Amino acid sequence: MSDVIGTKVAIPGASGAGIIRYVGQIQGKIGTFAGVELLGTLATTRGKNSGSVDGIQYFQVEIPKSGLFLPYERLKSVNPGLANVNPSSKTPLTPVNNRTYQNVRNSMINENFANPDLTLKYESEIAELQRALREKEKRLENFNNQREEWRAAMDELVAVQQEGIQVYEDRIEELENENKAQQEKLDNANASLAAANSKIKELEQSIDNLLSEKVNDVQIDDSRKEIEQLKRELESRPRLEDLEELQNSLDELESIYQQQLNEKDAIITKLQVERDHLSHELYSTPVVHQSTADDSPQELPIYKAAQPTDPSQGKNDWCGLCERDGHSSINCPYENDIF
Repeated sequence: MSDVIGTKVAIPGASGAGIIRYVGQIQGKIGTFAGVELLGTLATTRGKNSGSVDGIQYFQVEIPKSGLFLPYERLKSVNPGLANVNPSSKTPLTPVNNRTYQNVRNSMINENFANPDLTLKYESEIAELQRALREKEKRLENFNNQREEWRAAMDELVAVQQEGIQVYEDRIEELENENKAQQEKLDNANASLAAANSKIKELEQSIDNLLSEKVNDVQIDDSRKEIEQLKRELESRPRLEDLEELQNSLDELESIYQQQLNEKDAIITKLQVERDHLSHELYSTPVVHQSTADDSPQELPIYKAAQPTDPSQGKNDWCGLCERDGHSSINCPYENDIF
């Protein structure tokens, strides 16, 4: 055990350190304990005693109330480098002050041994005091046990909390490093993206310029061809004055044609009337023959056709009564003249 005495160790559940001054058993306690002299601010905030328990001094401290007892295994849980302790072994207790209650009692008895009455009186009072002291010591022991259990539980909770905090801090640091790395990657990606976008814009502008020049050339050629076509069509078309003159000529020709047509119709009508009149006179007037001096009849040759003919052949309207064309037998105007 002597190799750990004087070792600087971390204190469970606290942010600070102390120096091991004692390792061994504590009277009235079960297990192996470590007596630690706290350093720094812990000496005044976490100190519980001056190295003594129940009147027994286990180690000395420079600052009063800067000592602390705690289970050795608990101390070792936050200081893995400490040597293991065999629970069965006992480190000799070396109290600084050996003046116990029994020594005081024996001294008082020896001083008053010459007076028996006083001895009996003191014996009775001492017995009563001893009984009261035992009860107080028992209650104090129970309280100390409960306090130590509470402290051990608190130390364990604080240690677990610190371990959790340390885990969270490590995880936070890890996440921050990852975030930093990701941020650097993101910044690099953004820079690359910005450069790519700039390059794309330059290429798009170049393409637009090329397309614009090409489209302009094509449009100019198309426009020129269209203008030439329109010019040719315009030249091939008659002018408005020519169209007006042509229309006037057509109107005049149409008027002349209509006039001539009317005149022809009038002539045809007149000829038809005259024909009808002459035909009527021809068939209604008897023939008178003048006799000659010899009064001999003269015969004319009779015409005979080579082939028999139909007088109505080739005529749409033919009258069989008067043997004329131009009307049918039903509508013959000369029906009454034939009897």
